[in-house]
Amino acid sequence: MKAIFCTGRGAAADVLELGETMKPEPGAGEVLVRIMSSGVNPSDVKLRSGAQGPMVADRVIVHNDGAGIIEAVGEGVDKKRVGERVWLFNVNRSSDGLAQGVIGTAADYVSVPAALAAPLPDQTGFDVGACLGVPAMTAHRAVLCAGPVDGKTVLVTGGAGAVGHSAIQIAKAMGARVIATVSSDAKADIARAAGAEFVVNYKQEDLVARITEIAGANGVDHVAEVDLAAHLNLYPKTLSFNASVGAYASATDLTPALPFYPLAFRNITVQPVYVYSMSDAAKRSAVTDINRLLAEGALAPRIDRVFDLADAAAAHQAVESGTLVGNAILKV
Repeated sequence: MKAIFCTGRGAAADVLELGETMKPEPGAGEVLVRIMSSGVNPSDVKLRSGAQGPMVADRVIVHNDGAGIIEAVGEGVDKKRVGERVWLFNVNRSSDGLAQGVIGTAADYVSVPAALAAPLPDQTGFDVGACLGVPAMTAHRAVLCAGPVDGKTVLVTGGAGAVGHSAIQIAKAMGARVIATVSSDAKADIARAAGAEFVVNYKQEDLVARITEIAGANGVDHVAEVDLAAHLNLYPKTLSFNASVGAYASATDLTPALPFYPLAFRNITVQPVYVYSMSDAAKRSAVTDINRLLAEGALAPRIDRVFDLADAAAAHQAVESGTLVGNAILKV
């Protein structure tokens, strides 16, 4: 079978190569999935570049997310799952220790524990299915890590990004009033289309003044946060007492200083979110809600570009460029 291998840490064009390997067989408790689409996430790019750890083998098949069709099952798995359309998560960064991280979804086939293959609703395409493992599950956790948001005001920073876009849709579907921040008029249109009732362009507007105006005297109840360092000092000025933050990234400063007492005085909780180490219960909740919202038409991840499998390096470069507004997909 064909697969995209990473042969070292470095630039995509230097270390990613298309090659051949043996088609896997499903072991006990596993399913063999014929991959149709593979997601390209920022975490995949960072892992390849060396920003998130060393190589675990001389060559590894890349990518965590994907979607396809179950072709065979191993011992202990219901044979009725053969032919099932599925989306995959945690494939090469799983706590299950899948072959020490040497397998991924950028391949014709992958064999994974059955629990990592979630049913894909009939009306949902494989490309969308490949956007769910990291972006949608991260969005779900970032929105709901502190509990239900029904009737609450939720702020989604970076509302046009892959995670932010899904976070808006999830928060809206869960009954929240959503405020989103963006950096351009085009991104504002994307955030509004996703369901944000209010959109704030942080390059043109005063965030504190505008968010306070929108949220009212009580302030924002919860934040789904794309850049913790950039917004920490805004929280005491814009969030309600006992508010919460689900922060899944902190790009402008990886070790942000915490304004402890201003946060403590308002009992604001900051919860870091990392999809790969989410509890099993959080993963099950995310899968259940994501599939329900997909089936209801309330969740539709945005895909910016689709690449052929052989163009994996170009896909990585596109993600690294920061110019994509939405997800990048490999067609397998």
